[in-house]
Amino acid sequence: MNGPATGRRALHPWSIKSMHVASKVPAQFDGISVTRYLACRFTYLPEAGWRELVSEGRIYCNGTRCDGTSTVSRGDLVGCDLPDFEAPAINLNYTIVYKDEWLLGIDKPAGLRVHSRGKFVNANLMYHLRHIHRPAYPEANLVNRLDADTSGLVLLARDPAVLRKMMEQFARGLVEKRYLAVVNGRPSPAAGSIELPIGPVTGARVPRFGIDRTTGKTSLTHYSTVRELNGNLTLLELRPETGRTHQLRVHLAAIGHPIAGDALYTMGDEEYLDWVRNPPLQTGLLRQALHCHQLQFLHPVRQARHILTAPLAADIKQFIREGAVKDRG
Repeated sequence: MNGPATGRRALHPWSIKSMHVASKVPAQFDGISVTRYLACRFTYLPEAGWRELVSEGRIYCNGTRCDGTSTVSRGDLVGCDLPDFEAPAINLNYTIVYKDEWLLGIDKPAGLRVHSRGKFVNANLMYHLRHIHRPAYPEANLVNRLDADTSGLVLLARDPAVLRKMMEQFARGLVEKRYLAVVNGRPSPAAGSIELPIGPVTGARVPRFGIDRTTGKTSLTHYSTVRELNGNLTLLELRPETGRTHQLRVHLAAIGHPIAGDALYTMGDEEYLDWVRNPPLQTGLLRQALHCHQLQFLHPVRQARHILTAPLAADIKQFIREGAVKDRG
């Protein structure tokens, strides 16, 4: 399934029937209004949209219907009966780059979640592969994951035993993952390693991760310069030895060379929320310039070393040609 991946993506709308969703309130949101909490946690609706759902009697806290004065406390269970709505458009221009009786290798585009979350219950790669793709793969299960706006290789298992063996390889660090990323500035030295512990940022309104030298988990990323680009940008190859959430994005931001286009790790909470709720008209690069271009692993059945590759995504190639970050506003 190939298609354009530059400028505005080739997107497909999905209709979602009404459903009930629930969320437990983390400590950092203690004491704020229920509408503010929902707008911070679930950014697909602005606070005004959540306020309207409260007025319609669709929002509950610990089983009690909320009103305009309701606040939340740590540990509260906030639920919502969502009405019918049109889910955001998604980019379904993925490609199956490898297939056998046991495994699927997918080159995933940016703009596509790998699995369901909230209103993306059927607007994701797994749902499409299992139910919409022809032929369908109802037996497929994710082995590894990528962020919605990170492109590149995703591996799926078609057999429970193969899934267990592949997940064990990932857990033991036996799968070599290589990424390409365009970063701001010129890393010095041109090749090296970043070994900094990562943990969730305490008190952040927008869930994110950062360097945590007290309780963070050990994290190691190797990088090497592929070439220097115009616009004070650099193309790097990255090889993470550990697999922490947002590891590459956090590590590169920590050394002063954030990935180009990475709004989450170049903006503060309020600026980021405003950007999500009111996205400016924009062409060019629409996401972080990060692409998983190679996976190397031992095939769990054939017992042969396999290398899967995915060429650099077209939108990043175009961005490199342009040689400068497009102004977000």
